[in-house]
Amino acid sequence: MKKITIDWADLELAFDNSSWEMSYYLDTETGQTLMVMDESRRYLEEIYEAYYDPDNSEEFNLEAALAESNLPDWQKEAVREADLVERYYGSRIIEVPRVESYEAYDEMQDFIATVQDGRLYNQLVKATHGRGAFGRFRDILARHLAEEQRWYAFQQNRLRQRILEWLEMEEIEPINVPPAAANMEERQEELLSLRHKLLDEALIFTQTASRIPGVIRIALIGSLTTDKIDPKDADLLVTVTDDMDLTDLAAAARKLQGHCQSFSRGGEVFLVDERHHYLGRTCPWKQCGPGIRAACDALHCGKRPYLHDDLQAVKLSETLIAEPPLELWPQVTARVSVPEDVAERVLRPLRAE
Repeated sequence: MKKITIDWADLELAFDNSSWEMSYYLDTETGQTLMVMDESRRYLEEIYEAYYDPDNSEEFNLEAALAESNLPDWQKEAVREADLVERYYGSRIIEVPRVESYEAYDEMQDFIATVQDGRLYNQLVKATHGRGAFGRFRDILARHLAEEQRWYAFQQNRLRQRILEWLEMEEIEPINVPPAAANMEERQEELLSLRHKLLDEALIFTQTASRIPGVIRIALIGSLTTDKIDPKDADLLVTVTDDMDLTDLAAAARKLQGHCQSFSRGGEVFLVDERHHYLGRTCPWKQCGPGIRAACDALHCGKRPYLHDDLQAVKLSETLIAEPPLELWPQVTARVSVPEDVAERVLRPLRAE
């Protein structure tokens, strides 16, 4: 077995953060966990297209290419990690497995089986049938502090067990043992900080997008409109005119995505028209057009520049589009109970403008 020192905090985050926007890898030489965002892969592809010459015998110099780019330092480092994965994947670099939804559901059910309070047990069993099971499960536990703390400890123990089993399967033996589990208060504070970062990015995007001609309405959707302490994304719903040039809006969306991905979260901008029809998401590429990117999966790439019409992958209900939970601009309209941090960090600054 290969023996390496593991960064347990980063590896646990990788195992616990299933997202289609980013992938995690383990460097089996250094023990480092690498996070590769979709945006970083796109930047790396652009750099190779611009600077790599297969007919040139000299080795490609990524650092020289990065020095000529206008990327911020944190994004340059992310591109370096993406390049490392591309060059060594399958040898020293292995991918961290994603947690399937059924595994998380089974874990929840296994915990419920350990609940001794008969009334709480029955509540949890009933709540975890059908869609929305995880949300109802968390809501009930939030009213039972001791059981909620026990759930977090149960989760972390299961997480570490999965990691150790995976490392053994990959014939890797960690030199260092996992650190003592963080207490619930520390974990809550950490997650709350990430949630607040997402809210701050949603505010910045709204302030920027509201000034772009053709934007009619901006709304917040998804888990940020709830009091869920660990949302994975900042999701914005933007209504645009039929003749709007989407260039500036797509640039604002890329900044949202990049900033959120820098702290292992996501950001998406969903576009709809004035008749409440879903159009797609903003294009994540700096250059948009047919044939430019082989990886582009838009149905009609380039037909409307910077529109990623992914109608085969994403579905938004007419009700959600017509009456989103929280409209931010041109006026604030709340159709749900607004969490205190959303009111303070997003709505109050917008109302003050």
